[in-house]
Amino acid sequence: MDIVVVGAGPAGTTAALLLARASHRVTLVDRDPGPVPGVPWERVGVMQYHLPHTFRAPGVNVLRERLPDLLTTLVDAGGELVAPPGAPEFLLDLVSNLHLRRTVLDRTMWEFADREPGIERVRGHADGVRIEDGAVTGVVVAGTTYAVDLVVDATGKSGRLAAEHHAPFEGGDCGFAYACRLFQLRDGVEPGPLNGGPGYVAEHDGFVNLVFTHDARTFTVLLVRESHDDSLAELRDETAFMRAVSCLPAAAVWTEPDRAEPIDHVRAGAGLVNQYRSQATGVTGLLTIGDATCATNPIAARGVSLGMQTAAALCDIVAGQPGAEWAGALDAWCEANLRPWFVDHVEFDAVTRKLWAGEPIDPADPISWAIVAAAARQRPEFMATLGPFLGMLAPPSSIDGLRQEVRSMLADGWQPPPYPPPTRDDLVAQVRSTARQPA
Repeated sequence: MDIVVVGAGPAGTTAALLLARASHRVTLVDRDPGPVPGVPWERVGVMQYHLPHTFRAPGVNVLRERLPDLLTTLVDAGGELVAPPGAPEFLLDLVSNLHLRRTVLDRTMWEFADREPGIERVRGHADGVRIEDGAVTGVVVAGTTYAVDLVVDATGKSGRLAAEHHAPFEGGDCGFAYACRLFQLRDGVEPGPLNGGPGYVAEHDGFVNLVFTHDARTFTVLLVRESHDDSLAELRDETAFMRAVSCLPAAAVWTEPDRAEPIDHVRAGAGLVNQYRSQATGVTGLLTIGDATCATNPIAARGVSLGMQTAAALCDIVAGQPGAEWAGALDAWCEANLRPWFVDHVEFDAVTRKLWAGEPIDPADPISWAIVAAAARQRPEFMATLGPFLGMLAPPSSIDGLRQEVRSMLADGWQPPPYPPPTRDDLVAQVRSTARQPA
C-alpha cells in the first residue's frame, strides 16, 4: 500500500519503519528539515525535545522484538540499558529502561530511518486529508496531494490533521509545570545518589525533584511544581534554579561544581496535558498514534513507550484485518491499553495536588498509585505487585487489589506520611533570596 505517516517523532518513525519492513511504500512527513551532521539540532516546535526522558521497558521491548537493529544503534549512540534495582538477572532484558537524551534518541532514529529502504522523507506541513465516500484517498503536504491508502497521524498532542473527523480530546491541562537543566559529570567522577526510576526521585511537600541519567555522562535535574505556583515559576531563572538545587540533598551532590558542570541553560516546560481521544472510526484509512491519541503528564515518562506500543499494534492490525476494520480494531486496542494509563495519570495528578494542599485522603477518593506507593513503606509486601506496575510491565488494573487494601487502611485512620524536607516554602525562600541579591 501507499502510506503517509505524518510526524517523524519516535512513534511516527517506529510506525514508518515497521510498515516499510512489511513491504509498504511509506512517505514520512515532518515540518523539520532534519539534523545536519556536526550541527546541533533544535527540533523547532517540539517543546519536549529538550526536556528529560527515560524510555521505559515496554517501548524498549518493542524495539528489541521488532527493530533490534535500531535498538543496537541507539545503544551504540550512547544509550544505556538500565534495569530497576533488585531486578532478577533472568529478567534484565525485559525490564530494562533506556537512558539517553531525547535529543540523541530523535537524531539517531531520524538518521536510521533515512537509511531505510521503502521510506521516502518529505518536508512540509500536512494541510489536510482528502476523503471520498468515507475513505481517505490522499493527503495534502505543502500544497502537493499524495495518493494514499492509509494516513497515520503522529502529529502530537497539538496536531490538527483531520481534526474534524475525530472525537474531541478528553482531559486537559495536568496542572503541573517544570524547570530543568542539563549537566555533565566531570572526568573520573562517579554518579551521585541513585534510587531507581530515571536515576533519582525525591517527593517533597509542594514539588518533586528528579535526576534523569542519560548518555555520555550527562544528567538532567528536574523540578516539578504546580503550574499556578507563581513563586516557583521563577525557577526558570538560572540563579534561582541553582540556589534551589543547592538545598536539595541529592541534587546538590550531583551538581557540586567539582563534580559536574551545566551544559545547557535552564529550560521550562508548561502547557502539559493528560488527554485521550478515540480513533476516527467513521473514516477508513485514517489512524492516530502517539500523543495524537494519548498524552500524559511526562513526570512518569510513559509517553514514548506508549507511542511505540501503539505503532506496533497499528502495524499488526493493518497486516491482519481489512481496511474497513482498522479504525475499530485500533480503537479497541487503545481503549484496553492506552485509556487506563490516561485515567491513571488524571487520578495521580489530582491526588498529588490534594496532598500538596494538605488535604487528607478519603477512603472514597480514587486511590492513586502514589497513595499505594506511600502505603508500601508500611506494607513492603505490596511491592511484589506494585513493582511491575511501576515499571509499566503490568497495567493499572493489576494494583486494584492493593487499592482496596489501602482503602481499608484509610478507613482505619492511616494517612500518607509527611513528605521529607525541604518544603515548597523552603524552595520559595531560596528563590526570593535570589531576587534580593544586588545586581
